[in-house]
Amino acid sequence: MTGNLLIDSLISLAAIALMVGLAWVVFRAPPGPVTQDAAAERLAFDEPDFRPQHWLIDREGRAVMAEGAGGDIALVSRLGLDLVTRRFPAGAMRVFEEDGALVVRPSDPGSRRLVIEADGAAEWARKINPAGAK
Repeated sequence: MTGNLLIDSLISLAAIALMVGLAWVVFRAPPGPVTQDAAAERLAFDEPDFRPQHWLIDREGRAVMAEGAGGDIALVSRLGLDLVTRRFPAGAMRVFEEDGALVVRPSDPGSRRLVIEADGAAEWARKINPAGAK
């Protein structure tokens, strides 16, 4: 360094600003929506024995839900830049219908509440949780 505290500090601040600006340019693009194809690919990797029969796809691409042949439900959603999957045995999922959307309320405290707005969401809510309990 130069030995001058002011100049050294300005050089350090400029380097930090350059790194922050570069990170913003590289990582500013939001991730794409969750599509049926992306969900099917992720499910094939994470749950190779799961065979989706019916799909519920969120209008805004936040999540995709699939019903398997045995009644199991798989949920694929975005967490950060990656897709995550959760698989629920038949009858083990807590969902309800709210304003025409399917609301998934996980039982474990580490998971977040997820809202799926899609055509047929109310039917899925009745099928998964016939009692409709919140």
